[in-house]
Amino acid sequence: MPIIENTPSLSIFRTAARGLEAQRLALGAATDNIANATSSRAEDGNAYAIKRAVQTADDRGTRFGRMLTEAKTRLQRTDDRHFPNGRLIGRFRDADAGPTTEITEFDAERFEYDPDHPHADADGYVHYPDVNVVEEMAHMISANRIYEANLTTVEAVKEMLKRTLEI
Repeated sequence: MPIIENTPSLSIFRTAARGLEAQRLALGAATDNIANATSSRAEDGNAYAIKRAVQTADDRGTRFGRMLTEAKTRLQRTDDRHFPNGRLIGRFRDADAGPTTEITEFDAERFEYDPDHPHADADGYVHYPDVNVVEEMAHMISANRIYEANLTTVEAVKEMLKRTLEI
């Protein structure tokens, strides 16, 4: 395995990439919901199912915390030189963290009385997804801000690496 793959700074890029992907999916789900807020049927003929991006932390975050604790413990036990071989590379092999994101769908409908609508049921009601456009806009703004924060992290790490190479 190449040494560069185990570099802690590259794991930062992997973590940020997972965060960027999570927010891209959240933004896409909110966009789909807004676009289909007035759709009485989806492509399959059923009512549109509202989408949510659900993010969960996997055991990588716990593993990362354990690795940091172990590294700190090793530092406390060694002498002033701390790392006899002068390298930390390889100790944080699995240091990339970040959320795993899944798109979940759920049915929530609102009914509007419109007996002349071609998709009206026997009672004259049309089934629409119960999309709250204001809430979806708030989700979009939040996802956008978190996406920007992840991009800022990537830019900061890139700048640090460039400065390191200039030494």
